[in-house]
Amino acid sequence: MSKDNKQDFELRLLNAVRKTLIAVAKDTMTKPGLRHPLAQDTQRMITDCLDIVVSRQVAIEKESGTHTKMKPVYTDEQTVQSISVDELKKTLN
Repeated sequence: MSKDNKQDFELRLLNAVRKTLIAVAKDTMTKPGLRHPLAQDTQRMITDCLDIVVSRQVAIEKESGTHTKMKPVYTDEQTVQSISVDELKKTLN
């Protein structure tokens, strides 16, 4: 197996593991106030595994030059900054 095939296989494996762990987290999510079906240690282990998987994915992407530094965008996150016209005039003068 060539290096590219090994990296492709590893990325597919990591992606499958990441998607599975996220699906487990989603499927076991409970409403506020209810007891979670997974133990705190198990939840922490899932989080740790996701961190390791994503770190390895980023490392492989950086090695191959395909890392884009993309980050998730949240719907409640302000994407445009407001600027005061008066402040802008001050900086231009």
